[in-house]
Amino acid sequence: MTEQPMLLALWSVPRSRSTAFERAMYERGDFLVIHEPFSRVSDFGEVDVEGRTCTTQDQVMAALVQVAADRPVFFKDTTDFRIDGLAANPDFLKRCRHAAMYRNPGDTVRSHLVMQADAPSAAMGFGNLWEIVSAVTDAGLPMHLVDGDRLTDGPEAEMRRYCEAVGIAFVAESLEFRREPPASWKATGRWHAGASESNALGASPAGKKQLSGELENIALAFEQDQLPYYERIRETLGGAVA
Repeated sequence: MTEQPMLLALWSVPRSRSTAFERAMYERGDFLVIHEPFSRVSDFGEVDVEGRTCTTQDQVMAALVQVAADRPVFFKDTTDFRIDGLAANPDFLKRCRHAAMYRNPGDTVRSHLVMQADAPSAAMGFGNLWEIVSAVTDAGLPMHLVDGDRLTDGPEAEMRRYCEAVGIAFVAESLEFRREPPASWKATGRWHAGASESNALGASPAGKKQLSGELENIALAFEQDQLPYYERIRETLGGAVA
């Protein structure tokens, strides 16, 4: 039997540097890169997946499988919205090679509140990511963990770990951003300004912005909400790397 083209899934909390990681995958040139189809259908009601209009998560899953029948596909999605149909679709889970991506909750929460001051705690995404990690691992499938903090400190090492885990060649040239950002980023462009302006994986063009006193108090509460999920993900997927 001929092996099917790869379908790589990266599930990430928002503000984890996952869009920069996606851009490195885009730079490779050997994968069709699809940007946040589940989030888009949740937020806007529909999404176009390579000419296929989807209005539900189930339709997104079906479209991704159809597209990946002909060529390798990488998609990234964030967990500010629940992606709750995965456990009920074991065929889709098995079709993908999965990775989760996070960053420490303190910086994640504060970066999110800078962008969306009225966001609820659940939108920080760690609980929703934990649901996905549970669905994948309960199905007996492997799942790699990408750490957004390690990505900044050592982008090549983090990308090499990912490539080895999902079974693809490491492409050193993908760490330098030479191509224009994907057109699919435009609808939510303000969220991707850092990844759009950066010229390399791990490089950040802007420093951290400070929160007001009121928002800082909210951030502290949200950080405590998200920390147990962060720790569960780390323990389940083996987040500590020497």
